Parts: sequence; structure tokens; C-alpha cells
Amino acid sequence: MLKRIAAAAVVAGATLAAPAAHADVITLRADEWCPYNCAEDSDKPGYGVEIAKEIFAKAGHTLEYKNLAWARALEDGRKGTIVAVIGADKVEAADYVFPNEAIAVIDNTFVVKKGNPWRYAGPASLEKVKLGAIQGYSYSGEVGDYMGANAKNGARIDMVGGDKALEMNFKKLMAGRVEATVDAKPVLAYKLMSMNLTDKVEFAGSTDPSEIYVAFSPANPKAKEYAAILDKGIAEMRASGRLKQILDRYGVSDWK
Repeated sequence: MLKRIAAAAVVAGATLAAPAAHADVITLRADEWCPYNCAEDSDKPGYGVEIAKEIFAKAGHTLEYKNLAWARALEDGRKGTIVAVIGADKVEAADYVFPNEAIAVIDNTFVVKKGNPWRYAGPASLEKVKLGAIQGYSYSGEVGDYMGANAKNGARIDMVGGDKALEMNFKKLMAGRVEATVDAKPVLAYKLMSMNLTDKVEFAGSTDPSEIYVAFSPANPKAKEYAAILDKGIAEMRASGRLKQILDRYGVSDWK
């Protein structure tokens, strides 16, 4: 699917004592997109954040994660004021440096208010509903094509921004200001549970599976090095069983 995907990172030097070494502070940015990346001050900041933090700590670096509106995170990464974004796909952030290892396989899943008979049945079916979507997200496949053709048509698509955009879309759905909204299914399910809305909505079909990543700023000279560290770390975590331990905290399965 979409998105999103990505968090941004800034690199700063620090000196470690005995033996001397250079450590980087990798600042990671993205809007909340649980369970991949959640609230910055939570004891469960998202499994993608936990994975990256542990991997970079083992390599002698520090990960600093904070929430930021998605469009702003991507912009800051391109400027080089941050190093990485989490939740990015290779369409919306094609200029970024990507590791080989994804952090999830997602799709475009639709949600409607309970009792609404509408179901996704191809792009033409979207013409029958007003859809809540998120500014700055990249929606893949046929849904992305529809979004691109209708992005400025307020009668068909209602765009919201900010780091609480999905929450706002659910509020609009409950108030009848939109008739459907779309995101990755695990993200929808996680947010619905946190808002106590699970019993008030229905899933209405899905399409366009795609992979999302932690992606690194194209302006950062160490981006390829960071991507390689992440690849090696995820492979080691998967082999040791540590990856499963982290995923179990969020009730999700390995995407491979």
C-alpha cells in the first residue's frame, strides 16, 4: 500500500571513552503509525522503532525517535536535517536510500461505519463514497492511481494532515463527514482498538500489497552504511528469535 512510509534521522558525533570510538545519534521521524511506529513517549514505541533502536545500539549508535507529520518528515530527510524515516515505500521516497530488509508488508484496506454496505470492488467503486485519506501518504497500485486522479476533488477525497491524521479520519468517519477511510490493516486495527471503535466499524476490502522500510536520507553520506547495519541486524534478529520476541509484544507475525 501506501505510505507512508518513513521516519527521519539527524546524525551527531559523540566520543565514547575507553576505547575511543565515534558514535552517531540517529534521529528517526514519522507520524504515529502503530504498530510499526507509535507514540514517541510510549513504552511501546512501535516494533519497527524497537528493532532499529536495538540494532543501532549494538553497532555503537543511539536512535532518537520522535513523531512528526509525514510530509514534513520526508521533506526534512531530503534536506538532510534528519537521517531516516520509518514506514516509507519505494514509490513515495524513491530518492531515499533503502535497506534490503523491509519492516512490514502492508496493503490498502478500507473501513466503513458499521451497517454501511459499501465494499471495495475496484477503483470504480470508490466513486460511490467520500474517502478519508492522509496528506503526504503514497497509496500504491490502483488505489494510488485513483488518489492521483482525484486528489483535488473534495467531493470524493477528504485529505487531512498532521501526526494524528488517522485518528482524525476515524472521527470524521464516526461523524459521517466521510464514508470510508483507508490504511494498512494492522494500522487500522491497532488504532481502532485504542479508540474503542472496533465494534463500530467494518473492514470493507483490501488491495495492493507492498513493502515498507526504514529509509535513510539521500543527503546523508552515511546512509548506505546505516542501511547495511539494519540489514545485518534484522537477519541476526530473525535467526536468533529476538525478532519474534519483539513482534509478540505487538501481536503481529513476521512479514517473511
